[in-house]
Amino acid sequence: MEERLIMVANKLPLTIKRNQENSAMLQLNSGGYSSGLKDFYEKQHSIWIGWTGEDKSLLNKKEKAPLFRELKQKNCVPVELDAKEIEYYYYGFSNKTLWPLFHYFTQNAVYHTEYWEVYKAVNEKFADVVVDAYQPGDKIWIHDYHLMLLPALLRKRLPDVSIGFFLHIPFPSYEMFRLLPWRSEVLEGLLGSDLIGFHTYDYERHFMSCVRRLLGYESVFNQIRLEERIVKADNFPMGIDYQRWSEAATHINHELPKNQSIFNNELFKNFLKDREKKIIVSIDRLDYAKGLPDRLRAYEYFLQNHPEYIEKVSLLLFVIPSRDELDDYQDQKREVDELVGRINGWYGVINWIPIWYFYRPLSFEALIEIYNAADIAFLTPTRDGMNLVSKQYAACRTDGTGVVILSEMAGSAKEMGEAILVNPNNRAEIAEALLEAIKMPDEEQKERMFSLQKRLSVYNEDKWANDFMDGLAGVKDLQAKHLTKKINDSIYNAMEERYQKADKRIIFLDYDGTLSPFTKDPQQAGPDNELYKILGKITEDEKNKVVIISGRDKETLSKWFDDSWKITFIAEHGVWYRPQGGKWEMEEKINKDWMESVRPTIQYYVDRTPRTFLEEKNYSLAWHYRKADPDLGTQRSWELKDDLKTLVTNLNLEIMDGDKVIEIKYSGINKGRSALKQMGNKNYDFIIALGDDWTDEYTFEAMPDRAITIKVGTKSTSARYYVEDVANVRNLLSKLTGLK
Repeated sequence: MEERLIMVANKLPLTIKRNQENSAMLQLNSGGYSSGLKDFYEKQHSIWIGWTGEDKSLLNKKEKAPLFRELKQKNCVPVELDAKEIEYYYYGFSNKTLWPLFHYFTQNAVYHTEYWEVYKAVNEKFADVVVDAYQPGDKIWIHDYHLMLLPALLRKRLPDVSIGFFLHIPFPSYEMFRLLPWRSEVLEGLLGSDLIGFHTYDYERHFMSCVRRLLGYESVFNQIRLEERIVKADNFPMGIDYQRWSEAATHINHELPKNQSIFNNELFKNFLKDREKKIIVSIDRLDYAKGLPDRLRAYEYFLQNHPEYIEKVSLLLFVIPSRDELDDYQDQKREVDELVGRINGWYGVINWIPIWYFYRPLSFEALIEIYNAADIAFLTPTRDGMNLVSKQYAACRTDGTGVVILSEMAGSAKEMGEAILVNPNNRAEIAEALLEAIKMPDEEQKERMFSLQKRLSVYNEDKWANDFMDGLAGVKDLQAKHLTKKINDSIYNAMEERYQKADKRIIFLDYDGTLSPFTKDPQQAGPDNELYKILGKITEDEKNKVVIISGRDKETLSKWFDDSWKITFIAEHGVWYRPQGGKWEMEEKINKDWMESVRPTIQYYVDRTPRTFLEEKNYSLAWHYRKADPDLGTQRSWELKDDLKTLVTNLNLEIMDGDKVIEIKYSGINKGRSALKQMGNKNYDFIIALGDDWTDEYTFEAMPDRAITIKVGTKSTSARYYVEDVANVRNLLSKLTGLK
């Protein structure tokens, strides 16, 4: 069966609209199949899943049937939403909670539980539709903030599927994101993906910081290690179909009939004829994140401070209607209207208007003509995921002239260093940028524009999509390389067969986190009746030698297991040894004098780092920072290791950098070395080792190739297999010994 790509987004590229006669019809969304991704979709044999754009109760059966047939022909699979879902999921949680928060407008964000519950329910609805459409081998690419829970929902139902997620808006810093009451659920939802894409490294960095600080997952560079797999975060700055825009600009420049021009006002036509005068264009959706009022005030500031340009420049302000139903957007519209009216009223004269204001959608052809007419693109959003207008403008400047004034808060600013970058909150800086753009010589304009166009033509929309898909394939390869196999029925059956045939077996078992859930409280960590029963059954068999290798001290192990047990015990990772029925003895002669030198250094870091503590064992010291702030804990761990290096060099000590713990002990003492001593020269025909943490990796690595090594949990390991938890360990041992 041919592999397909399932695209999942809030809306379909063809959505249902009503014409003037109130008849339902399909209308192409801008940025859908009409974009440069059309060829990419077709090459990928795609289907697209999304909302129809209509309240399902308003679509009768007679209307629905032909529209859905047409959608199917276009490889579109509809998701239907009712009025409450549209209000609470789309206008509510997506655009009243996530949108303002992710764009740093915390004052606009609302946190209603009802919105959240419906957001979850709609993500579940999308999951149902995706699962129904899924065929083995399909890849799934989910888009944007409306569906941030969907990856995890799909992962539960399709564990092996390849899932990519791309966020088209900024990802906020930790200090912003932590304000969201459902912050952990959103992060866990995203981590159902294999690859999570962002427009810029800053957004990626913020996401990684939130994952580390809120969920505590390990990360190395841009790889997040979950229990069952590796997830990768990366940045893919979205491009445009450069060739389409550039070729269309050339065509419209020379062939568009005059009567099709949007500039049909005689006053404006006369202004256009005078090439000494400059046209500044601003194009944005109606949105508070676009910074339109501040942009207008900066333009007004420019006119105030540079009156010599009155009647010599005009601002074309195009505002695209968006989310008119929301109060915040209506307030923004009123403010823009009032500012335009005030500026035009104060500075305008009979033959000149400072601001030409248009509030309407723009066709592709209209955009081309506007870009061609404008000398300067004036784009200063307060916060913007990418800002493709800046790239479209550059692609349309076929004569090589033109200047882009761009907010440094826009994602595209990372790629467009040749633009004049400004702080959108600094009116004086913006006014100076306008002056610089107006006075910039053609030679400099062409030099800057050439560099921009060269870059944009290479990293276009198609390359962006292909790079993302290549990245997704790369993550699956990475996962396969590092994946430890989960013990399934066939693996267990082969293991049981080897166990039954063996005459001489050795079984290595860690204690905390393997035989019993880990806890610092000895009263809670002690063996329960089930564990005693399992160990008793294993040791009944004379063919078995059981070795428990633990980080616990010998006193605790002695309390739990007296010397009647037919078990060899190794305590403190290999310092102490107790043979079956014997007494504790030290494996190597070790003194503790070094502790007095090292303890003050560790205590210093305990005092400086809240929620960390020093654990003193008989022959080692451990600094635990699991509960500390993740960033601070990591930083302090680096500092502590640097400080300790100067102390341990001549003391034959080893610094063990573990899972949120740094332990100092004598060099060469570890579980692996102890395990090898227990095997000696005996020819065991069944060797098995189970453990859950970084200290057990020494055991796994010391085992011969024929050994069965099993990790409890699925973090990166050298073990061959894994089981999920303590319950699975007990179940495995019970089955092998015939208890189950």
